[in-house]
Amino acid sequence: MYDTQETEKFYNLLMQAPVGMYLLKGPDYVIEMANEPILKLWGKGPQVVGKPVLESFPEVAEQGYIDLLDRVRITGEPFQSDEIPVWYDRDGRRDQLYVTLLYQPFYEEGEVTGIFSIATDVTERVTARRKLAESEQNLRSTILQAPVAMCIVRGPSFVVEVANKKMYEIWGKGAEEVLHRPVFKALPEIRHQGLEEILQKVVATGETFTAWERPVSVPRGGTMETVYLNFVYEPFREGDGSVSGVIAVAVDVTEQIKARRQVESSEQRVRFLIQNAPYPIAVYAGPEMRIEMANSCIMDIWGKGTEVIGKRYAEVLPEMQYQGVLEQLERVYTTGIPFHARNQRLDLVVDDKPRTFYFHYSFTPLYEDGQITGVMNTGVDITDLHTARQRVEQSEQNLRNLVLQAPVAMCILMGADHIVDIANDAMIELWGKPVEAVMHKPIFEGLPDAREQGLEKLLEQVYRTGEPFQAYERPVALVRKGKAETVYQNFVYEPHKDSEGNVLGVLVISIDVTAQVLARQKIEEVVVLRTRELARANEALQKSNAELKRSNQNLEDFASAASHDMKEPIRKIHFFADRLKGELFETLTDSQKRLFERLEGASKRMGTLVDDLLSYSQVSKGVVEEVEINLNKKVETVLEDLELEVEQKAAVLQVGRLPTIKGNRRQFLQLFQNLISNALKYSAPGTRPKITITSRVVRAGEVKPDLFAEGESAFHLIEVKDNGIGFDPKDAERIFQVFTRLHSNAEYRGTGVGLSIVQKVVENHRGYIWAESAPGSGATFKILLPV
Repeated sequence: MYDTQETEKFYNLLMQAPVGMYLLKGPDYVIEMANEPILKLWGKGPQVVGKPVLESFPEVAEQGYIDLLDRVRITGEPFQSDEIPVWYDRDGRRDQLYVTLLYQPFYEEGEVTGIFSIATDVTERVTARRKLAESEQNLRSTILQAPVAMCIVRGPSFVVEVANKKMYEIWGKGAEEVLHRPVFKALPEIRHQGLEEILQKVVATGETFTAWERPVSVPRGGTMETVYLNFVYEPFREGDGSVSGVIAVAVDVTEQIKARRQVESSEQRVRFLIQNAPYPIAVYAGPEMRIEMANSCIMDIWGKGTEVIGKRYAEVLPEMQYQGVLEQLERVYTTGIPFHARNQRLDLVVDDKPRTFYFHYSFTPLYEDGQITGVMNTGVDITDLHTARQRVEQSEQNLRNLVLQAPVAMCILMGADHIVDIANDAMIELWGKPVEAVMHKPIFEGLPDAREQGLEKLLEQVYRTGEPFQAYERPVALVRKGKAETVYQNFVYEPHKDSEGNVLGVLVISIDVTAQVLARQKIEEVVVLRTRELARANEALQKSNAELKRSNQNLEDFASAASHDMKEPIRKIHFFADRLKGELFETLTDSQKRLFERLEGASKRMGTLVDDLLSYSQVSKGVVEEVEINLNKKVETVLEDLELEVEQKAAVLQVGRLPTIKGNRRQFLQLFQNLISNALKYSAPGTRPKITITSRVVRAGEVKPDLFAEGESAFHLIEVKDNGIGFDPKDAERIFQVFTRLHSNAEYRGTGVGLSIVQKVVENHRGYIWAESAPGSGATFKILLPV
């Protein structure tokens, strides 16, 4: 029997408990007391206190919990369960939880007057355990499909739980001899080689162990054979973090070791082995890292052709400059410490196309008479393995994201009943039904209006045979938003399979082409009318083209005559001014001499302007003929013409590998002449000019998304960069206009026509040009030319 004071203490204890507790009184199970943790679990506020359970939680009746309460109250026997499922209606939705539950009879004066309960939410624990089981299954699948040797051993005796074909090949025994047996009993030949002690240490410490080129004796063909392995022992952890076993990953590098030892014994054999090795090898000599040897494997990876021997590594692979590889080579050469990289991403330009690879690679110093003479590069392309691992990790989530984010209507129908498992907004819009009317229901229950139009048979066939089905402009009668319509669809029914190839359901991809079909039908109606109009328009167009040709010829004749007629007076002005200055020089004042200098300067600028205008008029005629042009040779010609100006300014020019394209030789000579002259002219005072010209192949949409879509064709991106005075970004388009000058003639001489000529040359060759700069930060002119 409890007195009032004891009851109050009990209530206070219940309210302060860190776990969910509550007290139910009477046969109606009125909630007399409930602490904060239990209210949070229920998803209810304190207003439920004082009310019967069924009034606040009517859903518990159909789950059998009232019967449990009656049994405890009547028999006086407590009820306890671990991880019992229970669901609550919270905020208009049904939440599934798992709880540990205790119903304890509550006595007053010797009689059971209520039920005292303790409940703990263990949903996360149950969910985590299930996810862990799923993760282990995924891990097993990954191991079995991995292109390298992998296995899991568990328990104190290291029982082989799973191993793939590659690992059995290393062991020299089959699955029937090893699987589900302690590894050192199934393979007694590998005992006493230190491996058992390493496994024990990994389990005891939880630390990963990695070995490179470790010799291990294994049974092969009835005899013991020594192989060399790169392997990793990774602790296998349970859900609580405890280590229960070891994941082993191994690569047989025996052949690599043998090849390296043969290289050390004979240079002739070295060259032969390198050239014929099945994995990438190259040798770089001297501090410049000149390529002394490179086998076909590594040259195939580089994608730079076979003419690389004798060239500098940085020259052949300029893309390595910003990926840290050149610094790694230099460090190995200067310190003599080998460098090893694992799972390293490298971006290469292969056959003029950017590609991403993942490698294990090593840089090893080469010695001669105790001195470092070069570096050997060995590697393994693990791109496929890396990609496969990423796909295993992301495949399920990617599929759901793909469906939900797809720009076309997509859904997944599961099972033989074709239950709608997931559907994106575009598909819901196409169906014309509320989400709740179709989701998680058989498709023809949610869309009864789509029945008996042949779709049931098609879905059943794809689900049964695993063969996809496609349809184009198929009419389907639907009731959308209460209105009967016939829609035309292009759709695909694709079997949705698990990792073992079993068909789980059907992936549906559909595009509503109703508007196109109706438009085409309308177009077909007006084709005859438009054909007649086109014939009349074509006749008028031919007359217009003839007029345009006459106009262009007149314009060209005018430009030529005007330039010659203007240059003759300019030459006379310059001639007579120079003669007059010579005859009067002794009598001229300083002011008069300056006037003569200004007169000469003005006549020279006028002559330059006429020449530039003539060049602009010639470029404006387009490209008359196209030939193969080596742009590096064009740049060399320009630099020869500008040799004096380059020397005067002590300018530094770095010209990378430029492409060979089809175009007009003279126009590309003008292009580089104007861009390099521009960079020299606008160099910063007191700073040594530096001009860099580079080229690479890009997808235009990557560098100019405002002009091109993401999948646009490949272009050569040529960049001319300087460290000059730069300009305001707001003038980036204005500088290409004829006669536009951002500075006075006293500061920087020019006519304002050069960049207009450059733009016209690029446009003549179906390209694009723009400039990027900021005051005091130099300028970069970027040119896109079609590959």
